[in-house]
Amino acid sequence: MKRWIALVGISLLAFTAFLDVTIVNTALPFIQSDFGATILELQWITNIFILLLAMTMVAAGRFADIHGRKLVFYSGVAIFALGAIGAGLSPSIGYLILFRAVQGLGGSILFVSSVSLISEAFEKDEHGRATGIYTGITGLGLAIGPVLGGFLVGWLGWRWVFWVNLPLIVIGYTCCALCLKLNPHTKPNLKIDKKGLTLLIAGLGTLIYGIIEAANRTPFFWAYLLLGLFLLTYFFLSERKSKMPLLDISIFKNPLILLCILSVSAGFGTVVYMFFDPLYLRTLRHLSAYEIGLMITAIPIGQVAVSFIFNRLLKLVGVAKYQLISIGLAFLSTLTHRFIGPSTPLLCLLVPFFLLGLNWGTINTGVIAGVTHAANPSKVGEAIGSVFTFWNITGSIFLAVSSAIFHLIERHSFITAFHTMTTVNLLFSFLFLLAGVRVLKYCR
Repeated sequence: MKRWIALVGISLLAFTAFLDVTIVNTALPFIQSDFGATILELQWITNIFILLLAMTMVAAGRFADIHGRKLVFYSGVAIFALGAIGAGLSPSIGYLILFRAVQGLGGSILFVSSVSLISEAFEKDEHGRATGIYTGITGLGLAIGPVLGGFLVGWLGWRWVFWVNLPLIVIGYTCCALCLKLNPHTKPNLKIDKKGLTLLIAGLGTLIYGIIEAANRTPFFWAYLLLGLFLLTYFFLSERKSKMPLLDISIFKNPLILLCILSVSAGFGTVVYMFFDPLYLRTLRHLSAYEIGLMITAIPIGQVAVSFIFNRLLKLVGVAKYQLISIGLAFLSTLTHRFIGPSTPLLCLLVPFFLLGLNWGTINTGVIAGVTHAANPSKVGEAIGSVFTFWNITGSIFLAVSSAIFHLIERHSFITAFHTMTTVNLLFSFLFLLAGVRVLKYCR
């Protein structure tokens, strides 16, 4: 009985991190109004969280394996709670961005170590049931985030989208502290690729900073861009030679896993439009926080809908073509966003939002199915972590690029900037689709 109470505790603590993926977006227009933030400052609230996931998720999982999953999990809980308290108390946009970075680090640890804890706390014959309970609770965090965010912002103010995590953390931690029992930790023969981690953090951070500074027309912004590209190139080259790489670059050799990487990379729109859609609904449509939350709920509904058709569709088209369908949905969701206007009927807006959710859902299910089918069973977890890291990397880069384009054109009109940014994203979505069609030919 105790281990099931512990499972509820683990799931609740992970729930807070999943909740933060969607709940904060509803509050963005109101944070912008409160602090008088520019679009470039505002995008950091979302982007810094994603950046920390991209930079640390793989390393966090390995760190947990080395130093003990329970200890690292509790450390992630403390870091995330500190970030939530600080974000809610932030007196300026700068402090809010700083504490969102803290939340991103804590969330990265929670995402990877919570799943590892479940596999360690339960016998193999109970894994399926335990995983089902875990995914049900954490998936609820993604689903209710927009609605809950809308009610909290409208009723108590935007700071409560961060503070709502605290009672959940207390309950979850209490359940774990009283009931979570693990076998003595055996330290595996693993090492953290410190060189790779340093290069990834420095390269990705410098590149994103260069993109934002280009929009600000800062002198020598190109130097940051070139340095970031150089460091990331060096990172990928060095990972090929590393005995224990941070990212296993060898997975590129498998056409099906390469197709999975194209699928998650094409899904950058899930990050971009989860940021811009609430701003559109507030700035041009003047919806309340409650109404924005209800509208954006079409996205997680799309995610949930995928779970009902996943097995049937997978059997019908196969694992490889399922990845191509995901890329196609990414293209369609971006295309339908291009037709959004200043007076588009609200019911019609549900179409691009729902397609975005379908894309998000097919990415999650498709990667798990694709990697499980193609990777060595002993490396499935590592391969899934590596593939999802590409989602965070491309999402972070495209959010920065989209924000930069929007910032440069916003003085003309919101909708002109929105359409220009979407046109650029549509071009890249089409290129990912073409690449997917080509790689599909090599998948058996």
